[in-house]
Amino acid sequence: MQNPFLVNKTYSIAYGSAWVLIIGIHVSVLFFFSDQSLTNSLVDGFVFNLLFALLGLSIWFAVRFYDSSRGILLDTILYHIGTAALALALWLGLGYLILQYVIPGFSDYQLFLGESMPWRAISGLFLYSLMVMVYHLYINQEDRKARISKEAVLQLQVREAEIDRLKSQINPHFLFNSLNSIASLTLNQPEKAREMIIKLSSFLRSSLEFRENELTDLTTELDHIRQYLEIEKVRFGDKLLLNFDVPESCVNCRLPNMILQPLFENAIKHGIYESTEPVEIYTKVSMESNHLMVSITNDFDPDMPARKGKGIGIQNVHHRMQLIYQSSNLLQLKKTAGRFTAELIIPQK
Repeated sequence: MQNPFLVNKTYSIAYGSAWVLIIGIHVSVLFFFSDQSLTNSLVDGFVFNLLFALLGLSIWFAVRFYDSSRGILLDTILYHIGTAALALALWLGLGYLILQYVIPGFSDYQLFLGESMPWRAISGLFLYSLMVMVYHLYINQEDRKARISKEAVLQLQVREAEIDRLKSQINPHFLFNSLNSIASLTLNQPEKAREMIIKLSSFLRSSLEFRENELTDLTTELDHIRQYLEIEKVRFGDKLLLNFDVPESCVNCRLPNMILQPLFENAIKHGIYESTEPVEIYTKVSMESNHLMVSITNDFDPDMPARKGKGIGIQNVHHRMQLIYQSSNLLQLKKTAGRFTAELIIPQK
């Protein structure tokens, strides 16, 4: 970690401005309260304060590379007493020698210079302590930022791991259903079973590529859904009716990949399995207040007993949306007489 006053323009300006103020105070005190000439006051103020300004930059290394986290307060105090003594001796010695050279000859100023060393040492100790405090505050601030950043990265990794876990439950759930259907078709419709295997293979291949990115555009997501529905059409034929209402203005909107498939699975499971009549799945897409609204509605027979299930697909969609968008009300389920609607609300940046 480099000296903040050297690498940060704002801090550099603040550091320089602070020393200009200190020089002004120093010169004013000498001129008005010690009967020194304006020239001597200016030279004295510039020499001593510029020296300490340079010395203050080196104090950073004394603070930065001392491990004060060892918890032994006495060691820290003794370390800074020694460092301060060395820094003040160097500062006062150089200042005295330079001023002896710049303002030569015996004069009232030379006498004043010698007599002023004790209060200069006290002021130097105060400045040293102030700079040590400023440096420690800066280090603590940077350490805090680093901890927050590290925690944010860890939280992101945990969130992504949770999303991956949820996504990994989607394909096996669908795969088991498809394999059971293929097994049934092999007995009396082998050609359809072969067709379904080919489409399933293509679908799974694209699914593996799909999982690389967290978000995708609506067009790509719907293409993926249509691949899935083609597989289901092999099973259900004319019993499965599909209707898509997708405005051109929404096709580039972003949404989590593979987020719609569990909703279509749910519509097929509860709408078509037990029905003897054709069932329509109606998909409507719209934009409202910078939110992409995806509504998936299916018919169902309210007189038929509901199929048993754990609702893994719906739960996964809810959890994924909550993890990605930090909101728990982005999936809304509505059931009316003979119709079930799952509405997904997807914020758009």
